[in-house]
Amino acid sequence: MLELRFRGFSVRVTFAFFAVVGLTASLGGAVQTQLLTVLLCSLMHELGHILAMCLLGIPPASVTFYAGGIMLPGSSLNCSRLKTCAVLAAGPAVNLCASAVSLLSGGSGMFAAAGLMLGLFNLLPFRSFDGGRLCLELTGSEPSAAVQLVCVLPLAAAAVYSCLCGKVPVSLIVTAMLIVADSF
Repeated sequence: MLELRFRGFSVRVTFAFFAVVGLTASLGGAVQTQLLTVLLCSLMHELGHILAMCLLGIPPASVTFYAGGIMLPGSSLNCSRLKTCAVLAAGPAVNLCASAVSLLSGGSGMFAAAGLMLGLFNLLPFRSFDGGRLCLELTGSEPSAAVQLVCVLPLAAAAVYSCLCGKVPVSLIVTAMLIVADSF
């Protein structure tokens, strides 16, 4: 892992991030455009969190670039519940707002869809996602298994439908793996 430090702030870049960037650069065409769009939406998401943190007087200590995109430390923010909720909601809010602006301005449908999906995905009520952490902050407990199941069923139905149509939904398979990993 490569780590750069500047005035108490560190930027970490894993080898896997470079591997994904290299793979993306070698693909070309529509797949490359899709991956770059998702990476841009991920960057915007994390910048939303960072901006909220800075505006609220709690700048982050580090940012990590890894194979899955960009990540801020997931530990406690050591601030009030209201500030924590604002920071957690800021990432998905940036994605959802950017999606709406893109659609309303006649921009790229791919960008709008990627932003919408990333924003909604991060609001899922699982412990390491923004939605799960928001639920914990607002209610004092993690979302129940029943709530999580209700949120997972539409994803499962979409994956099954896509498979039946002859398309393998790689993004849904990865999402399912992340959700299962998060549940343990």
